[in-house]
Amino acid sequence: MSRLTKPRCARAGRRSSFAFAIPFAPPFAVALSAVGISLPCAAHGNDAGAGTGTAAVVVVGESNRTTTIEVSPVLGASLERAFASEAYALAVASDRDERWSEAAALYHQAIAEWSSRYRYQPSAELERAILKADRERQRSQLLAGVQAQRDKLPPATLRGLALERGRIYRTKLMSVRAYTGAVPTGLLARTRHELEEALRLADTTKPGADTEARLLLCATRAAGGDRPAARLELAHVPSSEREDPASLLPLAVCQAALGNLPTALVLLEAHVRRQPVEQRLDTFALRDLYLANDWDRLRGDLRFESLFSAVRHH
Repeated sequence: MSRLTKPRCARAGRRSSFAFAIPFAPPFAVALSAVGISLPCAAHGNDAGAGTGTAAVVVVGESNRTTTIEVSPVLGASLERAFASEAYALAVASDRDERWSEAAALYHQAIAEWSSRYRYQPSAELERAILKADRERQRSQLLAGVQAQRDKLPPATLRGLALERGRIYRTKLMSVRAYTGAVPTGLLARTRHELEEALRLADTTKPGADTEARLLLCATRAAGGDRPAARLELAHVPSSEREDPASLLPLAVCQAALGNLPTALVLLEAHVRRQPVEQRLDTFALRDLYLANDWDRLRGDLRFESLFSAVRHH
């Protein structure tokens, strides 16, 4: 029988790991996903979302000899990782450290390199990587120029600003996590702060005023490894608000982060199919949605890909 040791998770900022002890059974074929090691260790802790989230699988042989295998978390197939680029890797590192202007310049360099390659070796995959790099460049430029003069802004503006900043920081959080396999603690803290600020400033007299912030906090906490807290955020959203068409996309993001991929796909389909026909057929209208790292684990799924056929075949 398989023996599962107690997960040993590091504190934030340290390398996370957990171990499984499983018997050796020749021929040597171990289905890692069958013992659940595709999830990062942080998913088992309270808020340890800063490590690389590796798993240590201990294979026990018949003569009690053991072999330890370290496995990284399965985060899906991000578009930008399909093509190597030192400039892109450096841009992501700058994003991780919140050096936004430097990141924007490096993304521009990566775009130039990939565009040069595209001229003599064109492919839809490379084009999408270029589009993803350009979108990240735009976001880095936006964050570099953000100057929130909170003391001079009315409450309504502050609410919208906090939510918008939370959206952008969360997108960057997911982008860095997808490329590096690690949760950037600084971006995680910033994202949570902005979304919690949006909750604090929400107009409680309006039904559903805090729904999007709650659902994005659900996704953020899940990405950071705190699944119980993520589920608690989701539980705060009543059924009536979950059924609101305006909640379809943030609810899909929350469910995807929790690993409920079939549910996330149903919600994403409902969101896309509610868009006007001209938008569903417009390459640019759905491009940002398709490029989002929230859906990396859905890439390759026929239902998912069919939603964005205009984007894929552009």
